[in-house]
Parts: sequence; structure tokens; C-alpha cells
Amino acid sequence: MKNNHYICRRMFFQVLWPSLISAAALSAANMADAVALGNRMGESGLAAIGIVTPLYMIYNVVGLAISTGGGVTHSGLTAEGKEEEAIAHFRSLGILALSVGLLFAVLGNVLMEPILRLLGAGKAQQGIMALCEQYARPIFISAPVFMLNYLLYDIVRCDNGTRRATLGFSAGCITDVALNILFVMLLGWGLRGSAWATVIAQCVSVLIMLPHFFSDSGVLQFRRLRGPLHGGAAPALVSRSVRIGFSTSARYIFQFLFLMQGNRLLLKAGERGIINGEVYVAVFDVIMNVSYLAHGLYQAYSDTMQPLAATFHAEHDADDLRYLLNLAIRHGLAVGMTAGVLLCVSAKPVSHLFGLTDPKTLEVSVRAIPIFCLSTPFAGITIILTGFYQSTGQVKLASLATSFRTLVFLLPLTFTAGRFFPHEFWWLFLASEAGSLASLVVAARINGKKTGQRTKIPVITATLGPDKRELGAVMERVTAFCEEQQIPRKQTVLIEQAVEELCLVTWEKAFNGGPDEYICLTLAAEENGDYVLYIRNSAPYFNPLSMRMDSVSADSQAELSDSAGVMMIKNRVKDLRFRNFQGFNVMTVRI
Repeated sequence: MKNNHYICRRMFFQVLWPSLISAAALSAANMADAVALGNRMGESGLAAIGIVTPLYMIYNVVGLAISTGGGVTHSGLTAEGKEEEAIAHFRSLGILALSVGLLFAVLGNVLMEPILRLLGAGKAQQGIMALCEQYARPIFISAPVFMLNYLLYDIVRCDNGTRRATLGFSAGCITDVALNILFVMLLGWGLRGSAWATVIAQCVSVLIMLPHFFSDSGVLQFRRLRGPLHGGAAPALVSRSVRIGFSTSARYIFQFLFLMQGNRLLLKAGERGIINGEVYVAVFDVIMNVSYLAHGLYQAYSDTMQPLAATFHAEHDADDLRYLLNLAIRHGLAVGMTAGVLLCVSAKPVSHLFGLTDPKTLEVSVRAIPIFCLSTPFAGITIILTGFYQSTGQVKLASLATSFRTLVFLLPLTFTAGRFFPHEFWWLFLASEAGSLASLVVAARINGKKTGQRTKIPVITATLGPDKRELGAVMERVTAFCEEQQIPRKQTVLIEQAVEELCLVTWEKAFNGGPDEYICLTLAAEENGDYVLYIRNSAPYFNPLSMRMDSVSADSQAELSDSAGVMMIKNRVKDLRFRNFQGFNVMTVRI
């Protein structure tokens, strides 16, 4: 039976494994600081790093707004064949990222003490302020490197450099873990050593990803990037790109407020004698580190889906978009819930991993971890849905998911639990994640009804297997579509010729008769009056535009005939482009 989504599925799993590796490496790196410091310094080390952790949330807000929005926009531009715009867009984002990083470095070092007091260091036990400063200063100094690393990972990944992005990201995370062991556990450098381990890891990641721009695997090649600083993208494009990214990175503003509020409330409850404030802040930090793994798995599925969703959205392929979202949620839940169960049953060993050995501290931690894990499936679905809405131009829905989760649920519930029920603080995760997902589903249904009332772009899609006889039925559908849309006869003939010629040359030159050979075709009548044809195939690398047109021998006459047919199409249409995206060949014909 023909698999209509074979290429979509293959592309998804091809990108998924690097994303999962990156998620695992990031989780290890995020936890490395807490594990090393917890075992070396105990609760005071965990409390100090827990107080400073909100600084990373600010970096995430800006860095991911630039990088995630940049990746989505880059995927859309390259899918539409706008390579020069994509290059100018990246150049502008690079300047923006480095400028913001320099600003953070200056302000962070000048305003160090007020910032740490705002985060709650002033309310902690004596000596915590000094520990927090040891960790925060190197992080502020290296802010430009952090911003550049954010940008390179998402841009390289979306510029057909998934493997290099994964390698750079993973190598940086492994470096972070290794140097934490060396600097903190072996050399005893404490919080300062842990911070510098993170900084060096960022540099390693950047250095590994930079060679992408000297390869031919993507659009962003160094020889094409060189140019004057003012030769960037239009401000409107950069602004739109950042807004797309900010629709989800804004959650880190709320995460910053959540961490700061949670730490301050728990410390305050400790001052009132209700709980041991330092113990609860330490366990709170452990929970947040566990969340890096639990939520990171779902984020990997969202990251896998995003460049594909942006591409399918640009190609008006609603059928593959629906399948892609369903695939990400199904597999994400299977892996995420399995991880949640394992964390629940191993709550005590996990607590020991972070250096929590005191019986009273263990009692708090072993109870908190399973309660938190109950919230992760709800959070995971929200993460995947938000990534999907972000990639398909539904920025308002993505923003709504972020703001509702925090403003309506997380922050109010944190205040209520921390102020009145500090012993039951951990239940706020389940309540806020379940309420956020329910709100998002309702909002999506309302938005779907409104969208359904609007005029949609006319589109047909078709999947062809290795049997050439299927082309006849597809040609009939193409002709009927052209008649329904009242496309002029001249353009109709061009569309029919393009479909027939490009499908036939793929069968004859790229396929070898295997069972898993498919051609996916999408034809759309765009609002600007253009008719766009996207033809993707599962063959090994094959570019019909590269077939030779010079003098050929007698036994190469077939290749000459095929190449002449392709060139005839190219000369008659408005635009004909080829690109290899995630290992699959795509021809875009604009008529």
C-alpha cells in the first residue's frame, strides 16, 4: 500500500535523532553544575546556583527570540527560493546578537550587586551573596559568546547543517560536564570553576559550528556572506523574525519571574519558621534540573518539527503539516512519559545524584520529584503545539500559550503555594501545566473556526510511488484543478509539462526500482497570481538542473534529451529552483 507520508516521516526521524542527542547533551550540561556543586558544596552550593539560574532565563529570552525566529524565517525564505534575502537576514541577526551580548556584558558587571539582590541573594544566609557573584560574573562577561551560540545552532540546523549543529551543541555540552568534574570536583574551584566550565563549553560549540559557513551544504556560505555591515535584511524582516522567536522565548521572562518568585517565597517561608528555606530552595533547584531532562525531550520533538513545519507551511502542504504534528505528539508522549515514570521510581537515586543525603532533605526531594513528573505530559504537549503554531505563522496562538501558562496559572499559583502552602509547593506544576494546555486547546479551536471562515489558497497534493502508471491519474487531477481555478490555457500547459517532465526524469534518472521511492507533489494558486509547483522525491541526491547539455556520446542521447526537456521548462517558467533539504530533493517551479 502506498505511504502518502513516507517522505515526511523519513525527514522527521532523520532530524529527530540529532535533536534527541542535543536534548540529552543539553540536559547533562544543565545538570552538571548542580550535580558537581551539590556533591562538592552541599545545600549552600545548590541554593546559590538556584538563585543565579534566572540569569539564564534572560539570556534565553533574547537569544532564542533571535535564533528560533531566525531559523523559522530562514527555512521559509530558502523554501521559497529567496536565497539572497536569507543571507542578508542572517547577517543582520548576527550583528544584532553580538550587540545585545555586549550590552549584557557591560550592564551585568556594572550592576552586579543590585541584580543579585533582586534575585534574592540578599535574603539568604550570610555568605550566599559572595557565592552568587563568583558564578554570575563569568556568565556576564561571556554574554556575546552565549548569544552567538544560540544563533548558530538554530541557523546552521535550518541551513541543512543538522549534523554539524548537533555535533557542535553536543560537544559543548560534553565539555561543560567534563570541565565541571575537573574544575569543581577535582580541583575544588567551586562556583567560579563551574561558571568558567560553562563559558568554555560555549566557545567549543561555536568553534565547531563555524566551519559550516565554509562548506557547500547550505545557502549560508562565507563567500556569499561577505559584504558591508549595512548590507543586511530589511528591518521589517528582522523585526518579524524576532517577533516569531519572541512568541515562545517570552516564556523565559515568566520563567525568570517564576524562579525569582519561588526562591524568594521559599526563603521567606523559612524566615517565618514554616519550612527550612535553604533546603526547599535546594530541592526547588533539583526539580528545575529534572525539568531540563523531562521538558527537554519534548523540546527535541518540537525542534525536529519546526524546520519541517515551516517548509511545509511555505509549500502550502496542509496534509503533511497535520501528519507531522500528530507524529510529533504521539512519539513525544511515548518517550516523555517513559522518562517520567523512570524519574518517579528513581526519585531517591536522583536526589543522591545532586548531593542530597540528609534524611529530612531527602524526604522533601523524594516527594517533590514524582509530583512534578505528573505535570510533564501536559507541559510536553504544550511545548510541541507552541512550536507548531510558531512555525506555521500562528504567532498569536504561540504567544497566548506562553502568556496564559505563566500569567494566568504559574505565577498566581506559585504565590499562593509559596505564601500559604509551602509544604505543598510542588503541586503548582501539575495545576499550571494542565490548566495551560486546556486553555490552549480551547483557543486553538476558536482560532480554527475563525480561520476556516477565511479564503484559503487553492492547493492539491499527490503522492506517486515507483509505478509510472500513477502519473496519468495525477495529470488528470492537475488538469481538473487548473480548470476549477480558471487558470489560463498557456499557464495550464506549462504546469502539465512541468509535472510530467520532472516526474519522468526523476523516475528514469534518480530511482532504481526500490519499494520506498516516492514523489510528493503540491500545486498551489497563490494570492499574488503565481502558480507554484513543489516536487519532492526520496531518491539519493539528484539535481535535474545539473544534467549536462554539452556534446554527448551516442549512448548518452537519453540524458541529453532529458536535460533538454528540463531546460525547456526552466526557460519558459518564471523560476525553477532545486535544493536538497534534509537529504531529500526538492524542485520548486513558479509559473
